[in-house]
Amino acid sequence: DNIELNFNMIFRYCLSDPEEDIRSMAIEGLWENEDTTLIEPLIKLLEEDEADKVQSAAATALGKYAVMAELGKLRNENVEKVREALLGAIDDRNKSTEVIRRVLESAAPLSTPDVQEAINDAYHSNDPGLIISAIYSMGKSCNVSWLPVLLQETENDDPEIRYEAAGACGELEDERAVPALIKLANGDDDIDVQMAAIQSLGKIGSLSARECLKLCLESHNDAVKEAAEEALQNIDASDDPLSFRM
Repeated sequence: DNIELNFNMIFRYCLSDPEEDIRSMAIEGLWENEDTTLIEPLIKLLEEDEADKVQSAAATALGKYAVMAELGKLRNENVEKVREALLGAIDDRNKSTEVIRRVLESAAPLSTPDVQEAINDAYHSNDPGLIISAIYSMGKSCNVSWLPVLLQETENDDPEIRYEAAGACGELEDERAVPALIKLANGDDDIDVQMAAIQSLGKIGSLSARECLKLCLESHNDAVKEAAEEALQNIDASDDPLSFRM
């Protein structure tokens, strides 16, 4: 919580602490650290740690390296290490569902057929948690081929699925999602789904998205108004990246 001091050495030391809560917190403490020397220790924790909590934290931490890999910021050898570790964990039947969910979400940015297949398998599973993680991962994959699935799920009876579908549409930033998001922003009976739709409209930023957000400013719900205002600011910032707001 103290952003003025650097505790990375302590966090690294605590990765091998006997207490699983300490190991888990140490991984979380390194969330901003992009040092590639952390890749192997995190992989070891994902593959060998006895605690699901620690494995899940390690999987989540490896997600930033998956993003770096897609952006070309990792050496090929490290890209392969991350990819093989995440895909190997997805196929590991000894892993808990919670760990698999975090692994899938972290692997999602990797644009390989194996990852897309893993997302598809999770989506068509009978496990509600895996389905939700698959929908989340569709957005993180930045693969617009998932858009028809996401648009369909914006009408799901389960508000948690509608929430994830709305958020994933925003990640894809495809204007074809705007009508479905407007419907959720204006009429969904779950406030969290409304908020997710509003945030996604702010990421997409079409003319119709802007008009919907302006109408949301007139809502009687303060949270909706604040979310709409922030979303409009995001659109303005995207239109004029050199603008500054106080």
